[in-house]
Amino acid sequence: MAGTDVTYGVDVAWGDSVEGLFRIGVSTIGGTDTIGGWPADGAFESVVADVVAFSVIRGRSDDLGQLMAGTAEVVLRDQSGTYNPVNTGSALSPNVKPMRPIRVQATYDGTTYGLFYGFILSIESRANPNHPITTFSCADLFSWLAMRYPTISATGSTTTGAAIKAVLDEISWPTSLQSLDTGDTIPDFSADGTVSSLQLIHNLMDAEMGTFYVDGSGIATFDERFSRWATAASSSTITGADNTLMGWDSTNSVDTIFNATTVTRTGGSAQSDSDSDSISTFGRRDMAALETAYLATDAEALSRARLRVKQYKDPKTPAVATLRSASSTTADMLARELNQRVTITETFGGTAAKQYWIEQINHMSDVADQNQHQTRWLLSEVPSTGPFIIGVSAIGEAWIGA
Repeated sequence: MAGTDVTYGVDVAWGDSVEGLFRIGVSTIGGTDTIGGWPADGAFESVVADVVAFSVIRGRSDDLGQLMAGTAEVVLRDQSGTYNPVNTGSALSPNVKPMRPIRVQATYDGTTYGLFYGFILSIESRANPNHPITTFSCADLFSWLAMRYPTISATGSTTTGAAIKAVLDEISWPTSLQSLDTGDTIPDFSADGTVSSLQLIHNLMDAEMGTFYVDGSGIATFDERFSRWATAASSSTITGADNTLMGWDSTNSVDTIFNATTVTRTGGSAQSDSDSDSISTFGRRDMAALETAYLATDAEALSRARLRVKQYKDPKTPAVATLRSASSTTADMLARELNQRVTITETFGGTAAKQYWIEQINHMSDVADQNQHQTRWLLSEVPSTGPFIIGVSAIGEAWIGA
C-alpha cells in the first residue's frame, strides 16, 4: 500500500515461539530447547494488504530521561475475522496470539527503512459488520526486558557494553540485532534475579550517561555518553521555506536547568559539584543524587558529577518538528534515527540553522487512504560546546574531561 511515493510493509511472524531456543552454556543436551535461528528469521508473513493505518513512537520525552519502550499500533480491516484470536476458522488459527514478532517498514526511492520491530502485546477485534477492524498494540524489546528477572554470574571487571550484552544474551536476543559501544570499564556486573533486565540496563546507563534504545529495525543499540559528539555534521538539514515543515514548536524553560548534583560510588564518599554562575542567574536547582556500583573510584564519581552539571547548567530550547512527506523531506523523515543530529531553519519564527539531537520519533500513516506520511521529531538542543574529541573538536571549541 502507498502513502504518496512511500510504500509500506507490515509483517508478522505467526508460527514461531520467542522462547525455547538452544543456548550454549544455558540449555542442556537432550533438553527441550531446539537449535535454530531467531524465531522470526525467514518466517515473516505480510499483512499489509489489510492495514488501514499505523502509528509508531520511539524514544523519550527529553534528554534527561531514560529511553522508553517503542510502541506501535496497527489497525487492520478484518472482514472475515482472519485476525480474531477466537476464530478457529481463520487460516492463521491457532497462531493469532500475543508476542508474535512484528515489523513495520517503509520503502521510498528504492530504499527500505525500518520504522518499528517488536512484538504484538494485545489483539483487539471489533466484529462490526459495517466496519470490522482488528487492532494490534505492539511494543519493542523493552517490554520483554521489563518482564525478565535474570540471574547472571559476577563477571569481574568488564565494560558497560559487555554487561548489556550479557543481559541481551540471557534472553537469546540475536547478535545480529545488537550494536553496542564498549563504554566505560566497570568494577563488576551481576544479577541475582530480583531486578528486571530493563532496570539493570537503566542502572548501567545512569552511571555511563549513555543511551540504550531499539532502532526501527529492531537493533538493540548502546551509545556511550560522547557518541552523539563523534561527528559535528548533521544527518539532515531541514529548511522551513524549502521543505514541508508542517509544525514547529519550541520551549525555553527553567525545567531544563540543573546546576548542582551529587554522585556516589557504592562504598565510597559522596562527590558533589555545582556551577556558581548558573546558581546566581537561575537559583540553585539540584539534579537527583546518584549512587551506583558501576564506578570504580571517587574520582570517577566526581568526574561524573561535573559532567552532569556541565551538560545541564544552562537553559535549552527543546523543540518538536512535524514533517509531511514531499520530495525534499521524505528520505530524511524515514532515515533518521534516535540520537542523530539534524539542523533546522524555521524562517517564520526566526530559528536559523540550529542543531538538534533527535530524542523521539513518531511515524504516522493512513495507509488505506494513501495519505501522506507524517513524521514528528522531538528534539533537544545541541549545546554550543561539548567534550573535546580528537579529529572532531577544534582547539578552544570544547571542554576536556569526564
